[in-house]
Amino acid sequence: MRSLLFVILILIIKQTLIAQEPLVYDSSSVQLRSWNKEQINAYKADKVFQYERYKEPPKSIWDRFWDWFWKKINQLLNTREGSATFQTVLIVLAVAMLAFFILRLTGMTKVGLFGRKSGNGLDYTESEEDIHHINFDDAIEKAIASGNLRLAVRLLYLQTLKKLADNGLINWQINKTNIAYVSELSNTGYQPAFSNLTLQFESNWYGDIPIDTTTFSEVRDQFIQFNRQLFKP
Repeated sequence: MRSLLFVILILIIKQTLIAQEPLVYDSSSVQLRSWNKEQINAYKADKVFQYERYKEPPKSIWDRFWDWFWKKINQLLNTREGSATFQTVLIVLAVAMLAFFILRLTGMTKVGLFGRKSGNGLDYTESEEDIHHINFDDAIEKAIASGNLRLAVRLLYLQTLKKLADNGLINWQINKTNIAYVSELSNTGYQPAFSNLTLQFESNWYGDIPIDTTTFSEVRDQFIQFNRQLFKP
C-alpha cells in the first residue's frame, strides 16, 4: 500500500513540474504557396497519371476458360478430398514416369513385357528352339520381297543373336533384354558394334520409324560386316 501511494505521489509531483514550465511560441514566418494551375492541368491531361481511366483489354473466350478452370482447380485443392486426390494423381504419375524410364534404360518395351508384337508377319513364335532352327537367310529374303523391311531388320538382329550364342559370347534366353546381351559382350571387342546394331534394331522395330530401301541396305551391311567378324559362320 505504501509503495502504491509513493508512486502516485511521484506522478503528481512530475505533472506539477511539467505544468510550471513556460510555453515557447513559434515566431517563425510562414510562407504561403499557391498551386500552379497550368501544371495541374498538364498532369491531369497526362495519361500516365490517369490510373482510374485505364482499362484492361477484354479477355478472350480461351482466357476466360482457363481462368474458370484454374479457379475450379484451386477450389478443389482447398478441400480435403481434393487435396488427397491431387496428391494421389501426382504419386501415380511419378511412379508411371519412373517405370517408363526404367524400362527404356533396360531396353524393355511393351513387346518384351506382354509377348510378341501382333501383326508383325512372323509365322513362328519366339522360343529358344526357334532362334536355333529358323532359316534366317530365306526368312530375310522373304521379308524383303514382301516389302516388310522392319521385319527384315528384326530377323537380321535375331540372326546376329544366334551367331553370338553359337560362339558362346552370350547366353540367349527368351526373357533377357537387349541391354543384357550388350552387357555380356563387355569383355569382348564386339560390344561397341553390337550396341550400335541394337540401337538400329530398336529404333526401327520398337520405334515404328519408317525405313526405306536405302536405309535398310546400310543397316543390312552393318549386320553382315559384324557377323563376318565372328568365329563361326
